[in-house]
Amino acid sequence: MPDWMSLHDAYGSAESAGAMLDALDAGAGIAEVDWDELWSRLCHQSTVYTASVHALPYLLRAALRGSPETRLEPLVLAGAIVAHGDDVPVVLPGHAQVLQSLDDCTVQTLRQRRDAPGAETDVVYLLQAVLAFRGERLWSRHLAGVLQGELSGVCPACRSDLYIVIDDAQAFVTDQEWIGGRSVPTAPIDGGDRPPASEAEAWLLGMAQTHGGALAEKLPLLFGTSRCTHCGVALEIGEAVRLAS
Repeated sequence: MPDWMSLHDAYGSAESAGAMLDALDAGAGIAEVDWDELWSRLCHQSTVYTASVHALPYLLRAALRGSPETRLEPLVLAGAIVAHGDDVPVVLPGHAQVLQSLDDCTVQTLRQRRDAPGAETDVVYLLQAVLAFRGERLWSRHLAGVLQGELSGVCPACRSDLYIVIDDAQAFVTDQEWIGGRSVPTAPIDGGDRPPASEAEAWLLGMAQTHGGALAEKLPLLFGTSRCTHCGVALEIGEAVRLAS
């Protein structure tokens, strides 16, 4: 059992976060946990702490005991910790196996949640978590931007800030604030038909097609191309998002 008082979360000593995780381990139901509080302590504004990595086995055990409907909270929090935890040393024995088990549980939950009503949001967060467990460090942090319909980007040539809009009605890039019906210069996003550039990309695109619907249309655009409306230079969507990170 970790010495929570010697570890840190967003507010200092991780004693309170540890007490919550210990209660979860002792049989508290997933619905009984204050997940907003646990998120705030372990992955506050995408910052990860020494206690956060120690929480991963607890989150795994909670997910394994939960149902497909309740696993989202522990799995997505675990994914966020892994995605943003590169600067926190991992000294836990069995850490690689914990990541593999989290991956397995999340993939299983994806299959079980695929046809659930209104499951698109859950699916995106679960896909993002799997990418984190597999070591991918761009879309494991930014994939959920498609749920808001907009991602931040930076032009690799002129370094202008860009809005990358991918929603149900439109997909474009612009360097100007566009909300509110303003008429601004836009450049369409071309999803392209190039082969996947990585194993993670191939898996994600395959999952998008499996789940169908809006995801099958939106996710390929993340690997597409467009141009900067400020300087006119062609750009890759993924590179623009990475530069804004």
